[in-house]
Amino acid sequence: MTRFRQRGTQGRHYLLFTLWPRAGAWAWVALAFGVSGVQADSSSVKTVPYQDLSQQGASFLGPGRELEPPDTLTAVRLGLTGPARTPAGRELQAGVELAVTQANQAGGYHGLPYQVVFRADDGPWGRVAAQAIALIREDEVWAVIAALDGERAHAAELVAAKLWAPIITPGAGDRTIDYANVPWVFRLMPDDRTQADLLLGTALARGWRRVVLVSEGSRDGRTAGDRVLESARALGLSLVRQLEFSAAEPGAVVPRVVRSRPDAVVVWGRGDASLELMYQLRAAACRCPLLVPAPLVGPEVAAAADSLGGTVLGAAPLDLWRPDGPVAAFREAFSQAQGYPPSPVAAYAYEATRVVLNAIAQGGLNRARIRDQLAATHLDGLTGTVTFDGLGGYRRQPVLARAANGVWRALP
Repeated sequence: MTRFRQRGTQGRHYLLFTLWPRAGAWAWVALAFGVSGVQADSSSVKTVPYQDLSQQGASFLGPGRELEPPDTLTAVRLGLTGPARTPAGRELQAGVELAVTQANQAGGYHGLPYQVVFRADDGPWGRVAAQAIALIREDEVWAVIAALDGERAHAAELVAAKLWAPIITPGAGDRTIDYANVPWVFRLMPDDRTQADLLLGTALARGWRRVVLVSEGSRDGRTAGDRVLESARALGLSLVRQLEFSAAEPGAVVPRVVRSRPDAVVVWGRGDASLELMYQLRAAACRCPLLVPAPLVGPEVAAAADSLGGTVLGAAPLDLWRPDGPVAAFREAFSQAQGYPPSPVAAYAYEATRVVLNAIAQGGLNRARIRDQLAATHLDGLTGTVTFDGLGGYRRQPVLARAANGVWRALP
């Protein structure tokens, strides 16, 4: 018979095993456990009691790589789903179309033209799942570009896991997309934690110790809020207050922000509601710097910067204003095609499409092989050399930018 008894002594836990062998003799064995695991000789190799899946991740071990495409194809279809009635949605479509146009001008896929099939996902965030299913099953696309936020990315992720089709999200910074560890899903945007590190690190460097976080009361807002808190703890910064605002009534939280006497305010949420909150903060004489994440580093906030006044800094997903290199070439090509300069959403949509087109060129018209090539991506692009970790995330550092005179500009 074996009995177990656990007790604590001076911060350690001793597990006593009472052994009662058949011979009737008693033996006591005491094993001492510290907080990091079993104590061992200092010369022994330390065993880590977990795996870092970002270094290993989930590979796809199922069938499908042996399948050949039909010989009746007249075009190579790429799926795209996103909002049709918002400026960001239009930027998403324009960025994808530019990349496809350039690929077709270069000869397409062995003479076959690439074709974009778009399905709008305006409305409740779950709609993206239905649209992704339609793209994969009805439109028979080879890969899908989907989701500008974490909610929609997770819904699309469920579809990818069931239908075995590659999906890349160009606009979501939610790291939990990676944590789901679905081998068919890839994420491009700098994640919320790295954005938070940049914004809070900037606050500390500039002596802004009294920082207030105001995040939208949505799933994405709360998830991002958790990343901001993690960043604050890592940097040794105690937030004065963490508050939530409602998209329906963002100004309701303003009096509590003002009473906190902040040196800086982090505003994290969706575009229209966040911009309204920023206006109401200024109307309440809150003149401190405003710090915003990548989704707000766009033309709407830039256009409002002068009327907002004060300092507005953002974690831009890339330096879109560089005067040279591939970014400058993209900016010129996009401006010629659309008649206005691109936003970061357009740049990441363009980047995501180039990544997918490269995977198709390398893997051929086979979804499983396209997935394999996406996982092995090593492509020089607008945002540097694009590679994905074992969980499908792109470890990209954001760039600090300032909104002034109607535009965003990267800061040194």
